[in-house]
Amino acid sequence: FCIATKKMVKTNQSKNKAEKAEMSPRKQGYIILGLMFGFVFIANILASFTNLNIDLTEEKRYTLTPATVKMLRGLQDNIYVEVLLEGKFPAGFKRLQESTQSVLDQFRNQTSFVQYRFLDPLDTKSIEDKNERIKDLAEQGIKPTNLRVMENNESIEKLIYPVAVVKYGSQIIPVNLLENSVAGFSDEEVLNQSINLLEYKLADAINKILRKNKPTIAITKGHGESKPVETRDLINTLAPFYDLKWIDLDSMYRIPDEVNLVIMPNPSKPYSEKAKFILDQYIMRGGNTMFLINRLKIDMDSLRNPKSEYVPIENDVNLEDMFFKYGVRIEPNLVLDMECSKIPLVVGKLGTGVQTELFKWYYAPLLSTRVQHPIVKNIDRVNAYWTSSIDTVKTKTHIAKTNLLNSSQHSRLQYAPVRINFEILRYDPDPSKFNKPYQPVAWLLEGPFPSLYENRVSPDMLEGLKQIKMEYLPVGKPAKMLVMSYGKLINNLYNPENNEYMPMGYNTFDKILYGNKDFVINAVEYMFDESGILSARAKEVKLRLLDNVRIKEEKTYWQMLNVLLPISLLVLGTFVFNYIRRKRFAS
Repeated sequence: FCIATKKMVKTNQSKNKAEKAEMSPRKQGYIILGLMFGFVFIANILASFTNLNIDLTEEKRYTLTPATVKMLRGLQDNIYVEVLLEGKFPAGFKRLQESTQSVLDQFRNQTSFVQYRFLDPLDTKSIEDKNERIKDLAEQGIKPTNLRVMENNESIEKLIYPVAVVKYGSQIIPVNLLENSVAGFSDEEVLNQSINLLEYKLADAINKILRKNKPTIAITKGHGESKPVETRDLINTLAPFYDLKWIDLDSMYRIPDEVNLVIMPNPSKPYSEKAKFILDQYIMRGGNTMFLINRLKIDMDSLRNPKSEYVPIENDVNLEDMFFKYGVRIEPNLVLDMECSKIPLVVGKLGTGVQTELFKWYYAPLLSTRVQHPIVKNIDRVNAYWTSSIDTVKTKTHIAKTNLLNSSQHSRLQYAPVRINFEILRYDPDPSKFNKPYQPVAWLLEGPFPSLYENRVSPDMLEGLKQIKMEYLPVGKPAKMLVMSYGKLINNLYNPENNEYMPMGYNTFDKILYGNKDFVINAVEYMFDESGILSARAKEVKLRLLDNVRIKEEKTYWQMLNVLLPISLLVLGTFVFNYIRRKRFAS
């Protein structure tokens, strides 16, 4: 009996051990499953406090530039962004809306001080409220875009506002998210260009609205320069962000240190040696400058009579020696280009009136760029008149020279003296004579400039400088200088009868707005861009368009592939799974 009892106890113990051994993997599975759920739960909690993105795109479209990141991380107060792009839109505007939200989300990843929301400004019940809202937005400089959309199988026109309003305290800056249509660009390319500039536009607006003090821009006068009424568009554009002053170099002994940029627009009278010395020492102190000067003096009014001719003379402003010392030389010639804007000419009479047609005017070249510089990145061609080529010369100090604008491949030169008349339009142009391609007409110079008056300052001049507590500098601090051979670059058309003006670069003859204003604004901002925000303009998102011809030819092939391939893979996967299952359990 004892022996039988011991055997039964051993048998039960063996069964319990076997049962424990048999339950062990199941318990381990439960434990592993619980650990996995716990890990996922903790990971989600940690992920809510951070936002980790990995940008695998070729052009790094989801990665902010270092300058933008630095600016955002330096924010210490809330910035509010209202995007007036909400509602039902076509695919293109939907893409712009999503891209804007993506950029703002990237801003939010860097700082919690950026707050944004999307809204429809015209989402009101009454027409009166809607009209009042449109009026309020117009007073803030926010204009709508007229868009044709399909609603209830009907084509209707709808006003939309592709605008983001950046707010900080009582200050607001409207940001136009949609670029203007560019000649030769499709709607897809214009949209892609708009998306490329989203980071720059929003970051630049935030940077400007946070400025405690406005930078100062001085515009020269007293030597036949453009009048304020002729540059009203530039003044109205810059006034909210910069302090504008007009200075006469002949009536001062030095340019104040608070002046950050001097613009010399279209002078026609010589500068005295005193004025040049004042300007030279301003540059030596690190002052930035923009010289807009025509080398030859000529105007369209001189050719008002179609049968007349005109021989232009040199526009002597007594700055050639200064430019030569700084590293450039404006040649006494005219650039003619087959890529040009048009002018109207009388071709006959029609009843009691006259009949006119538009002709290409080769002395009005459409300038483009061959470099990827932030000033000229993603802008339309610049329309200029009577411009000259600019050569570079070697300087004593190292000056970085960048050719910003040049003529097209089909251009030529005419050296003074030369007769100008309309006879050139009577015949078709001979392309073989336009054999001087890519003539440079605008240069950006950067570096420490050598003084024009080195070894030329007399003891009396040094004593005079000492009395005004000013030290002569033979070599300057690093500075930026733009030289362009088109004096009226910042001019706008002005009608004194109704006190209205056109934007810079608008050609009333061919009804096209060229890129003059974008070029000027970008150049001004580059002069002040110590934080590097302007580098975001050079960021490019490639537009990978589908090949419509290939789509049409291979339409059936790709349809069959997309329908049959998933089904075939599913059938193949089922067969392989059953085969492995049979083989495994059969053994």
